[in-house]
Amino acid sequence: MDSYYARQPIFNLNSDTIAYELLFRNSGGSTSYSYNSGEGASLSVINSAFLGSDLKTAFRNKKLYINFTESLILKDVVNILPKDMLVIEILEDVNPTPMVLEKLAELKQKGYRMAVDDYVYSEERAVFLDYAEIVKIDFRCPKEEIEKTAEKCRRLKKRILAEKIETAEELEYAKSLGAVFFQGYYFSRPLLVSIKNPNPLQITFMQLMVKLIDEEVNLGELSEIIRTDSGMTLKFLRFVNLQREDYLERIESVHQAVTAVGLRRTKDFIYFLSLQTMNENFIDEMITTGFFRAKFCESISELLRRYDKRQKEEMYLLGLISIIIDCNVDTAENEEIDALPLSDNIKLGLHRTEGNLFGDALSAVIAFENADWDSLDTFCKKYCITSADISKINLRCIMHTNELIKNIRF
Repeated sequence: MDSYYARQPIFNLNSDTIAYELLFRNSGGSTSYSYNSGEGASLSVINSAFLGSDLKTAFRNKKLYINFTESLILKDVVNILPKDMLVIEILEDVNPTPMVLEKLAELKQKGYRMAVDDYVYSEERAVFLDYAEIVKIDFRCPKEEIEKTAEKCRRLKKRILAEKIETAEELEYAKSLGAVFFQGYYFSRPLLVSIKNPNPLQITFMQLMVKLIDEEVNLGELSEIIRTDSGMTLKFLRFVNLQREDYLERIESVHQAVTAVGLRRTKDFIYFLSLQTMNENFIDEMITTGFFRAKFCESISELLRRYDKRQKEEMYLLGLISIIIDCNVDTAENEEIDALPLSDNIKLGLHRTEGNLFGDALSAVIAFENADWDSLDTFCKKYCITSADISKINLRCIMHTNELIKNIRF
């Protein structure tokens, strides 16, 4: 569940934080890069930062610098990322092949901003300056290389980002060479970020891939698969947030989310997640509980006969993602919940708002899990539900969960 990355601020001439570079970390005690695959490291960072949290809350609309290997540039991973916040860092070992340059031209045409990382000017790599507007110069390099590269950048009117600045003297030296952005230990060391970030199940990918092969794939079928995996569901909702900044209607079901972004974007999302190295497939208690809660909340709405199909789907989604969202019932404002593109009913439920059926239903299933019979009895009296009704719901939820688990295992 826990994943990590580090963020290091980037400053302007006024010492204002204008961006962050996001760096791979593999544990809570990690203080440096430790991954044998540059592609895997960047995928992990994107998964954690972009699909593991709300960008507006975490970064306050600052630009985010992400390392891109040659393979990631060619694989179109950037398609799932918002161009208004992203700066693509072209790593120093990317080769200027015709395929790479064609892809960079496409990205520039689409409006993505680019920077070249650890850049040292050479005739071979000069072509990258046709696409990148920002040049990152490592101030641990020999002075001759730094000054030669800075002179070329000034002549071509490229903005210089001086990295690895460690002293006041180095800062002034960088300014004298025309640097306008700065990064390094003199300002701030990378800050480790830890988040709850559940991985979707491999079987979910397998089922989705089979469906996507079908040219006549039905969006309803895709949503039915996604909704059986709480980790996949939460990531997809965050993905919808990234893709549809202008989408004002609140999400009430997974099917609505899939419809909102469409088939092509849904394929982009599935493709990105499939690139990551997945852990060995297993069923843990969290997943089982998520299925149980989803069916319990849905069954409550069916029992009360107050809600139509749309609102039953809201109840199912509420139970499914409640196991992942950290709901602090003592806090009226929870940015993680409020940032998700969910309907007001689901948000009230996740906040466990008293006096609201969605909040009461989630509290009831949690009371059932904890054998808190007094709280459950209070819920039943409020909604005129009997103990026999709860027994039937329990049996229905167990059967539903067992069936889903059986399908996942086999």
